[in-house]
Amino acid sequence: MMMKRFLLAAGLLTLAFAQSVAAHSVWIEPDQAGKLVINNGDPGDLDVYDPARVTKAWAFDAAGKPVAAEIERMKESAAVKPAGNAALVAALFDNKYWAKGQDGKWNNGPKGTVTNPSIAGPSYKMPKTYLAPVAGFAAPLGLDLEIVPQADPATLKAGDKLTVLVLLKGQPLADANLVADLLLGHDSKAEKIKTGKDGKATVSVPKRGFAGLEVSHFAKDAGSDVEGTFYNASLVFKVKQ
Repeated sequence: MMMKRFLLAAGLLTLAFAQSVAAHSVWIEPDQAGKLVINNGDPGDLDVYDPARVTKAWAFDAAGKPVAAEIERMKESAAVKPAGNAALVAALFDNKYWAKGQDGKWNNGPKGTVTNPSIAGPSYKMPKTYLAPVAGFAAPLGLDLEIVPQADPATLKAGDKLTVLVLLKGQPLADANLVADLLLGHDSKAEKIKTGKDGKATVSVPKRGFAGLEVSHFAKDAGSDVEGTFYNASLVFKVKQ
């Protein structure tokens, strides 16, 4: 019983650490001009960032075929710029190295900045957005952490149910805390739903132009109680009107 309590406490601490690093969401959503901006922060309270943090971008057309995509780097943000019509876009956001000191404070600096951290590691965020119905919607893109819809999300209306599969390095991730409505605001406001043993969870589509889900996970390095990698993934889709 004592061991079970210890493991539960350790799991809760790891979850808290992962959520702290992922406190700011990253997602892709068209702005008023139609530019596919990679947002960082909370809806209505966005943060500026070094556009060099966006290191990769992908785009796919309605047939599910790859479309050439560039990273458009603005002064304090970035966007995905497909070469043609895109139904699905994704990006990789390098959130740099994070470490939590014994004083409980987080530092987003180079490795070694914090002496004797309680938890530390690089952080990567992987947003993807469905802009229109796309063939092969349930095919994973191969991101380290990914939310894979089991129905084409761009065909769903408000109130419909959407089942998703959360994958970590291609394998189902059980007991992951899925934020059910990313665009509601900070994830502490939104309902969290745990994935089952099969890595799946079902959510209701909210009534809004775009809807979004988010998941975070800290994967410890083998043989270390401190070092690992922080992962965050978002799935945003245009709600059918």
